[in-house]
Parts: sequence; structure tokens; C-alpha cells
Amino acid sequence: LFTEITAMKKTFLCSILLFQLFIQYLGVVATSKNFGNSSGKSSEFKESVDPGFDLFFASNDREVENVPIYFKNPLPPWIKGTLIRNGLGRYEIGQRRFTHAFDAFAKLLSWKFPGNGTAFFSTKFIQSDFYKKSIEMHDIAPYLLFETVEPEFNVFQRFEALLRGIDNMNVNVYKFGENDVAVLNDFWKVYTIDPISLKTRTSITPSIHVPKSPSAFTFLNFISSAHPLPEMGTPHHLSYLSSVNIIPGMKSRISLVRIKSSEEREIITSWEVDRVPYMHSFAATKNYVVFFACPYFINVKKMVRYAIPERSLDWEQESPTILYVVHIKSGKVVTMMTDNVFMMHQINAFERDGVIIVDISAYPNPDFVKNLEMKNLLDPIKRNQFNTRASVRRYTITLNTQTVVWKTFRDTETAPCASALDLPTINEFYRYRPYCFAYGVALKCNNVSLSDIAIVKKDLCGRGRDKMWKIANHYAVEAWFIPEPGGGKYEDDGYLVLPVLNGEAKSSYLAFIDARSMEMVNSAEIPMIVPFNLHGRFFDDLL
Repeated sequence: LFTEITAMKKTFLCSILLFQLFIQYLGVVATSKNFGNSSGKSSEFKESVDPGFDLFFASNDREVENVPIYFKNPLPPWIKGTLIRNGLGRYEIGQRRFTHAFDAFAKLLSWKFPGNGTAFFSTKFIQSDFYKKSIEMHDIAPYLLFETVEPEFNVFQRFEALLRGIDNMNVNVYKFGENDVAVLNDFWKVYTIDPISLKTRTSITPSIHVPKSPSAFTFLNFISSAHPLPEMGTPHHLSYLSSVNIIPGMKSRISLVRIKSSEEREIITSWEVDRVPYMHSFAATKNYVVFFACPYFINVKKMVRYAIPERSLDWEQESPTILYVVHIKSGKVVTMMTDNVFMMHQINAFERDGVIIVDISAYPNPDFVKNLEMKNLLDPIKRNQFNTRASVRRYTITLNTQTVVWKTFRDTETAPCASALDLPTINEFYRYRPYCFAYGVALKCNNVSLSDIAIVKKDLCGRGRDKMWKIANHYAVEAWFIPEPGGGKYEDDGYLVLPVLNGEAKSSYLAFIDARSMEMVNSAEIPMIVPFNLHGRFFDDLL
């Protein structure tokens, strides 16, 4: 967190933190707080009414490398490469457990396809400083988390967590260059890995020059995106850096960043903002980057007071969402406004007839993020009581008139929850191009049970080709689209590949779903239960 902060800044901030913590300490009561099951043993949770669903959020400590797996049908010879996914592997250590699913220790999974009909499975924990320190202590070490732990850190441990910052890269995996593969969270720091063995290499906090300003010395440069996007026509990627000003009333800054490697990054352009919004992802086209600055703002005072990011985000239901449209080549930033909305993931964006089209998975507010607490997910009644359904929205941005309009999509009888998709994927040959099909996960497809999960195909061209794949008590995660060679003759020529938990059999398998018919055409049993995992991608040049 403080890598980019000078000694003066660090001393100044620590003084503020120590004062805040001293005030809190005066009011600390001796009784400890307890959030959820006090036993600390996952075996004592009630058996779910949805068979095996609790296993989605149960620890799996096993690590294996290059274990053969066997598909029911022969694999196409052109399936050659490695699917790597990042996600959640362990929810507790010793007598302490995470209260929110997003904080579980990062664990990588990979499936290698040599192209000769064989396949191999590996899985390993990311050996972050956070993980190694926790194993050494036989307790969850004090590092900054999205939410908190149970039992909670004491006031001094929270201070220590603030100083150490976020170190758990459990969200995504990207390749930034030859043999340069990194695991990411929504922060500036990354860890690099060996994509073949899944061994952790090193942590990197890239150095970067932030444009000078009167308040530059009070910036905390640590918030970024777990979803970089390719910069069209170059080998580079695009991301952003939020520089949070710790002085009340002073401007903060957002910078569009070019990623040349895990270590080398450069600022394309920067602009000042009154407050920094939380942004998990952003959209891009050939010439533009579009940031949806939803009114979900970082509150520095609360961060200092609680040392818990989830409690330090302020949602303003009546405020508009601000769009920052950045021209990549010139760095010009156009600021526009649209209706209040919250989003985690963009789907795709492209330019057509002088306008920018952006598709996102939209929510009315960020409540569902808070509701993904372990006490809710492991309770068969509570987990069905909150709304987790997204809504696909298409935004049309006209720069000449600086107008923004949006629309939603109707569902069909064949796929009644296709428009509720999130964790989206597309045929990457159609990135930044006009396209028709978005694929994703629809939680609570029947609008009753969270565990009613479908993999859906949404026809954004309105030709009635919505489809979905769903099996009762089989719990799916994000899929990756592997296109036929050359991108396929048609946009939906290829396979959706994803791990699935079979709740009834209490086992996991890797599924191949035909993207055109949305029927499962092949599968292979995985030699262990795979907990919930977040994001990943297929690398056709890694073996």
C-alpha cells in the first residue's frame, strides 16, 4: 500500500492513523464480537437444502501438479493451450475465518491441453506474503481485506493491516508478455507466476510517475483494476490507477495507464476528481476508454477508522453515474452523466457510425456485493433472500452531442434469465467489434434459489437466439470461450469451458459446452472438489 509513498507521507499518514486508533482504543470493550458461527468448523454448518452447495465455499487445501484427467469423448486436436483460473481456496486458518467470500486465500487452477487428446490438471495456492505469514502463524495474518475476519482483529492488528495493505491476488490472471503472467486483484500490486507449474515467482508494485499537483505528496497510489483490456494494434494492455488524496477537501486523481509488462507501466493521461469511485472494470474500443464512475465512493475517514474497505465505501442512490470517455491517442477526457447504476463487469464495447456502444452487466445498487458474506452463502434461507440478478444494458454514447442513452433486453421463453448474466465472456475475436453474443453466469435463474445457476447465451442482435445450459444441483462458474481456429466461421463457433460442481455427487468436472447449441458435449472429472473461482482465461501459447 505504501510502496509509492515517501517517508514524509508515510509518517504523516501513520500519525493520523495512530491518533484515530488511540481514540478507538479508549472505547474498546473487553467482550469480543462474534459474527456468524462461533465454532469455526465448517463441518458444523447445517446441511444445505441445495445438495453440495456449501462445498462451493468450503476450503480445499490440496495442491497437485499435472494430474491426468480423462474426457468422455475425444478432444478436438485444435484445443491446444492452458486454461488458468484464479479464485478462492481457503476460508479459514486456525481459529480465525474470513467473513466474506471475496477474502478467501487465492488458489490457482489450470488445465493443460497438449493437443494430442490428453489433458492435465494442476492447482496451487498463490504464495503471497499474506498467505505465507498466515500459514506460519497458524492464524489469518493482519493484512487489509475487503471485509473482516472472525474473531475480528484488535485495534492494533487493524493498524498493522492498514500498513501492510492488500496482498491477496485472488481475482484474475493475465499475460502481459512472453513468459510474463500475473495474478491480480483491484489493486496496483501484482504477483507473477510460472504458468506451467503455477509456482509463485515474485510480487511487483510497479513504479510510475504521477503528474505533479499541489497535493501530489498526499496521494495513495494503490487502486487499480483486475480486468485490464488489450490496447488494439499494440502488444500492450490498458488499465487505470486511482490516486486517493488523504487530505479532506483536496482533489484525487484517476489515470489511464498503459501496461507494457508486469513491471513497466506508463500514464497516458490523468484528470482530477473530487472523490474516487470504486471501479472493478472499464470498457474500451479501438480509440476510446470508457470509465463508469458509479457513485460508490471511497471514504478515507472510514478507511482510517475501520481499516475495512467494505465499510469504507459510500453508495449514493440519488447521484448520477459519471462517464469518463478518454481518447487514447490524444488523452482528451470528456465527462458525461447518466442515470444511477452500479456495475462490476463490462461485456464489450465498439464504435459504430460515430457513436460508442458499451454493454455492461448492471445492478440497481452494490448491495449484492455486501450480501456475499459467508453467513449468508452458507445459510440455505438467507442466501435466497437477497437480489443477485444483473441486467444487461447497452449504452449508446454520442460524443458530438455529449448524450448517453441506454436500453435493456427482453428475455425469451427458451432462456428466461439470459439478460441476467454477469461474469461475462465473448468470442475474443469480436473484442471491440460489432457482435451478437454474450455468454455469462445467471445466478438465481428461477428468481427463487441462489443455487439455481445457468450458463446463458444472450443474443444482443435481437434475433431470438437466446439459449442456456443448466442442470439441477450443478453449480457453474464463469466460462471462457475457446473459438474454433481463426475465430470460427460464425461468431458462436467454439466451446464454453468451465469447472462445475456436481452437488449431488459432491465432485467437480470440467465441462465443454457447444456455444452454438448450448449443450454439454464433453466433460472430465476433476480429482478434487473445486471451490468457487472468479476469473480466468485460456492461453493458446502456454503449455
